Amino acid sequence: MILTQALAKSNSSSIHVEIKGVLKKLESKKLEDFLNGERNEEMRKIDNEIRNIITTNIHYSSKSESEQIDVIAQIIFTATEYLRKGVSSGDVRSILIFLGVNCYLQIEIEKLLLKTELEEIYTKLVSEKVIEILKTIRLETKPLPDAPYHEKEMMNESLDGFAQNNIAKTYRLIEGIERNGRGFHFNFLLEHLVSFLYRVNFPHFINVLSYLQNPTDFVFYFQSFKKEDLLKIANEPSLSCKWLNFEIIRQIVEKENKDNIEEFEVKAVKNVLNRIGLNDFDFLKQTATYFQRSRLFNASLGVFLASASNAKIEEIISDFVIDKYSSNIQTRDALREYFVKSASDEQFDLIHSLIFNKWKNYFDNILTTEDFYQNSLLLTDFANFISNYHTHLTKDNDLLSDMESLIDKILFIDSQWTASNSEQITKFHLYHSELFLFSFAYRNKRLNDPLILTKYEKLISDKIQLSRFASDETKNYFEQGKRNVDWTKEYEV
Repeated sequence: MILTQALAKSNSSSIHVEIKGVLKKLESKKLEDFLNGERNEEMRKIDNEIRNIITTNIHYSSKSESEQIDVIAQIIFTATEYLRKGVSSGDVRSILIFLGVNCYLQIEIEKLLLKTELEEIYTKLVSEKVIEILKTIRLETKPLPDAPYHEKEMMNESLDGFAQNNIAKTYRLIEGIERNGRGFHFNFLLEHLVSFLYRVNFPHFINVLSYLQNPTDFVFYFQSFKKEDLLKIANEPSLSCKWLNFEIIRQIVEKENKDNIEEFEVKAVKNVLNRIGLNDFDFLKQTATYFQRSRLFNASLGVFLASASNAKIEEIISDFVIDKYSSNIQTRDALREYFVKSASDEQFDLIHSLIFNKWKNYFDNILTTEDFYQNSLLLTDFANFISNYHTHLTKDNDLLSDMESLIDKILFIDSQWTASNSEQITKFHLYHSELFLFSFAYRNKRLNDPLILTKYEKLISDKIQLSRFASDETKNYFEQGKRNVDWTKEYEV
């Protein structure tokens, strides 16, 4: 609130003497000093002085509120003088001095300059100068000479991955670096200079992206952008580099709202997928599996698939991986929801059949795998695809027959030979898993077979089986299955 009031008052303010004295020290510095500031003791000392002045006056001031507002307005006015000088004369040093202050104020440049000052005719010169600087910078990620063996191996794997267009191998190192310490935040002034170019001249910013060469460049450029800025970049049709487009998606996905998907976000990510697909379809297939746990990505992929040919749909689905855990059901539900919105009847049948066949192969394989153990229902992340497959593509008589067969298998499970007790437990839960998914199709189809209901009630009330095999969680699933089979009670008065 105080910062907002100070900003409103800054245009009619005056120079802040103390911070002006500190910034004066920077006026004689070379550009290299700024860009290598974190390795320069004197530059670090000046930065500490700037930070202390700003944080003291904003967070720890003993002055009255009105006095505090006046002081902060003076700091903003002083920094803005450098900004205006930098833009008007193409002086990048002045821009860097301003950024050295504003990185602690975090005021949007649009709020400091007039609209006319942000027009191309005024920002062209400084934008070109910034581009010249950014083009000379090579961001290298390499292990130290005494780095552990595994770090060097990760680096070699990443280099090989990039050469082979292998996303997983390339990004194992990048995500490892991000998880440890500062990640790629190794030059805050350079980060802010990139953001400055984005703010004052978006076309020039897009132009500079064409000079970037590898994924670590893209990570550094995009890591500090807000999601709305990334979405604007995502909608830029001229960006053809597949690695750049992949990183745009990754940054957006990392900042997505897990609970809410906006249509404009879906459209932006879908636009990026279009560009990747035109550039390298195999790379697109890798992208589709890399972000399988993102709801936003799955929604965008659903829209993309609805616009793709049947052959491309088949290719992408063929690389899908079945996740045995149901924690990602919502993400795959987003894929289905957004695909169904615009898919044709033929496409609807195709994607449900493809995923069902993949799921069925997976399910049948583990059913016959002796060392596979399952002590709860196995629904997978594609559970709702399977229940909808049966709802729309399995005939009523076949569904009833399959349900009855499964119920009998479970009721008489002791009559089936198994190599061990754990195998019997596994089969019990796998049979129930499939039966549970059948029950949703039964309800959706509005089937009403008294024999199925009687047998299912007998099955889930078998105290011996329940005590031997079923946990409380499994019993809750049984109750849901019963409600599905006995759906007519929903309409009883």
